[in-house]
Amino acid sequence: MKVLVTTGSKYGSTREVGRAIADELIELGFEVDFQDACDVLGVHFYDAVVVGSAVYGGMWRRDAAELVRDHVIDLHEREVYMFSVGMEPIVRPGQPLDEAEALARDVNANEHVRFPGCLQWDRLNVGERAIIRALNPPKGDFRDFEEIRDWAQRVGAKLRMVAAV
Repeated sequence: MKVLVTTGSKYGSTREVGRAIADELIELGFEVDFQDACDVLGVHFYDAVVVGSAVYGGMWRRDAAELVRDHVIDLHEREVYMFSVGMEPIVRPGQPLDEAEALARDVNANEHVRFPGCLQWDRLNVGERAIIRALNPPKGDFRDFEEIRDWAQRVGAKLRMVAAV
């Protein structure tokens, strides 16, 4: 089974999450391509697509959201899994993310999960720092790569079941 793992990432944190997912799926024996969302030309080459994005103000990055919107029909015909990466104090488990949830519904995604992200103050531009000052979230890396790999293993198990049918 050929799988695309693709991400929309501004500073690389979400890209690292996607890379961990891709590596786990490769370890499970899947043929995996890993690309930034802005570099994906089409999804019709793949049996399954895992797409993720950084979340800013409850919105996905434009490149990831546009990838989903531009390929709705093709994604409907594939196994799709989605993930969002954002700051846990701002994005709480169970809290709906209107855009991500709508995108997941649009392509009939099997699952959409949220992972805590990474906030590195020194990498933010002036405008982003002003917003972050107002929100006052904790700064640091809150990603749990064990949780991320566990999710990738569950996705892999589900893809194996689909491939066996």
